[in-house]
Amino acid sequence: MVANRELDNKAAIMIVIEYLGDVQPGQRCSAVFCDTEAIRREKEFHATLYSQNGVHDPDTLAAMVEANVPSAPYWLVSIKPAEPHQGGDGQTRICKVDHRTRKVLPERS
Repeated sequence: MVANRELDNKAAIMIVIEYLGDVQPGQRCSAVFCDTEAIRREKEFHATLYSQNGVHDPDTLAAMVEANVPSAPYWLVSIKPAEPHQGGDGQTRICKVDHRTRKVLPERS
């Protein structure tokens, strides 16, 4: 684990690999940093989406956005299968890693 230095994309990927525990050699991994501006845009997107789907109560809308978008900067890490026919479910797995704590954020529903 990375200690006492800035979290970067390679470190975020390694945190997710350790967390998942079953990432096989050859799987493709990538990480993108989501800063406060990206989070603001993501919250706006979700608020618009929920409004278009009938959620108009401001408190409910805010709670739904908060439940689906982290409020602190994070790394969005994807783990893609190397080859779909090499076993596994062939699905891309997505995890979010908190930039400050270096912990995988729980999946939100």
